[in-house]
This record gives sequence, C-alpha cells and structure tokens, in this order.
Amino acid sequence: MSTLAPSQFEKIAEIARDNWGLDLTERKEKLVSNRLAKFLRKSPFEDVEAYLNHLEHEADDADMLAFFDLLSTNVTSFFRESQHFDYLEREFYTPLARGNLTTRGRKIRIWSAACSTGPEPYSLAMHAMEHLTNYEKWDVKVLATDLATSALNEAKVAMYPVKMVEELPEKMVKKHFLRGTGEQKDMVKVAAHIREMVTIRRLNLMESWPFKGPFEVIFCRNVMIYFDKPTRERLVNRMYDLLSPGGILAIGSAETLSGLDTKFQTVQPSVYVR
Repeated sequence: MSTLAPSQFEKIAEIARDNWGLDLTERKEKLVSNRLAKFLRKSPFEDVEAYLNHLEHEADDADMLAFFDLLSTNVTSFFRESQHFDYLEREFYTPLARGNLTTRGRKIRIWSAACSTGPEPYSLAMHAMEHLTNYEKWDVKVLATDLATSALNEAKVAMYPVKMVEELPEKMVKKHFLRGTGEQKDMVKVAAHIREMVTIRRLNLMESWPFKGPFEVIFCRNVMIYFDKPTRERLVNRMYDLLSPGGILAIGSAETLSGLDTKFQTVQPSVYVR
C-alpha cells in the first residue's frame, strides 16, 4: 500500500476527530499512510478497508488505543523547551522561597497533560526538588497523563538511552538517575525518589477528567497543534478552571492561545497565568 484513497483518509480523519479530537489535515496523509502500511504488514487484516471496517464495527477499547498509538507522535526530551522551566524558577519557585508567593499550605500540584514517554513529568519533579527551598517540607506531586499505551508503558518503566541525559548537568544526572550495567550500560533509569513524585494515568483529554485540581502548574505542550480551534478553546478553558488563582499554563513554543476566547493572561510567549 503506497497511498490511501481519499475516502480512506477521510474515514481515518473522522475516527480520529470523533474519538480524540484530532484534526488530521491532508498534510498528515503521507505520514498516516506510511504508518498504516507498516502496521498492516504485521497484522491479520488483508487491507486498509478490512482494518477500517474492524475499527468501525468490531473494535474494542484496546483496538482503538492501538489505532491511536499508530497515529500519535511521541517526541520528547528532558527539560525540553527550557524557557518554561526558567519561568517556573524565576516566577514560581523563587517567589515561594522569598515568601512573596503562597500556595495551599505547602502543597504543590503539577499536571503534565500529555506526558508522552515520561521525560516531561520527571523533569518537572526534578526541577521542583532542585529549586524548592527546604524541599522536604513541601508536598509536591506531578500527575502525568497521556492516551498512548506504548508511551505510558515507557513512562512507567522510566528507563531511557543515556544520550537523552548527556546535555544535563553531571551533578543532576548523578543525583536523579541510575546508570545501567551490562547489557543496559547505555541506559539510565529515573531514580526512585523522583518516580515516587509522579503518578502516571491514561487520559483522553476530550472526555471527562476524573480529578478536580486545583493545580499550580499545567504543562500541555505540543498537543493543541493536532486540534482545531473550537477544540483548543474548550480544552484551555477546562484547564483554566482547574488552575489555582495565579496558576501557570505552559503550551508548546509553536502554539498560541491567540484568537481563542479565554481568560488566560499572557506573561511570555507560550506561558499564561490564571
């Protein structure tokens, strides 16, 4: 299968929109076609039509999640888009340390709303530990959610190629990672004290959310590029309602809330506050 028929891509786009709010434009057709071809070579389905018929009429939740995995792209790294972490240090943790900012008691809740394979929520946990004065006196938890099964499984294992931490300060790596040995000598694992700060759960952002917040920080980065304008607007307004007053929302550097009907205040490119 080299290309998808227009009607086939339209059906795939319809399934993605109805189930996950994804806006698959024609620019994604080649990418979807290539991934689908690779999937079908190892599947029991004869062709695209047979697979689409299965998705429409016979698929269970596991089948649909496998299809979402096929469509999703999990690109991530530790402390990706460092300007967001710089903002947290400057405008959140430093004022907390100086007593110029308060939270609910000494409780801080952070949500990584599209955690992918885990580097983002683990980075948020490490960042909090590094920058909170008297960290042991704080109650810090990071909620990490995603829909992709394969990504969540990797996040739970928390093991990554050593090259992913080569740009981090050596002191931080020694403090927060364990180096593999033997066959795993080229891997690192996030240390237990960081993993314990992070709760990993599956979540479809388009459905109901089984938590009420409030959160002091929400990272929802490089997700809204897949959504149309009405979907983006609904999503960010739901997140607004979950943030504490003064709470921080970070989105991807290629994303913006410009043109959306929302109460968020812009504080720097791709960073907003309630």
